[in-house]
Amino acid sequence: MNTDLPYHTIPAVPPESNAQNTIARMVDGLAFRYRWATEGLAQENLNFRPSPNSMDLNELMHHVYDLAFRSDKRFGGIKSHDISLKSLDNLRTLTLTHFNNLSIRLKAMDDKAFNDFVQEDVSKYSFWYCLNGPIADALTHVGQIISWRRILGNPQPEGVNVFLGKPPEDR
Repeated sequence: MNTDLPYHTIPAVPPESNAQNTIARMVDGLAFRYRWATEGLAQENLNFRPSPNSMDLNELMHHVYDLAFRSDKRFGGIKSHDISLKSLDNLRTLTLTHFNNLSIRLKAMDDKAFNDFVQEDVSKYSFWYCLNGPIADALTHVGQIISWRRILGNPQPEGVNVFLGKPPEDR
């Protein structure tokens, strides 16, 4: 188990309630779930596909990476994809790094900066679509990863507490 990866545990509850902390907490919850949904997944598991018309685990994890990248980019993160997504460990690390950077950036915004960001958004789809688009979609796909691992016979580690954001050893 790699305890150096972000989201071994979920970060502490933010000190104040505002839009940016609420969104950051959603991202933290998503990232914690992803972290543990992919813990112990083996390279040879990545070709598993529960049905001929579904993505395999590798494609699914790359899709979650893309959703994390796009969400992070939307809030000022890096503007280009990392092309070194060959290994499972690298894919997990980069995905979690995007979620972590997004959360940190959101938590650092004061209300004025956040409201200015939302008001000045001139993209085709406003910031709000990031919530019901990539962030919600990533949550769905993390659930798929967990389900497919069960079907594969390699479930996520037992004892992960997604409600409290605690790893198995802290039960």
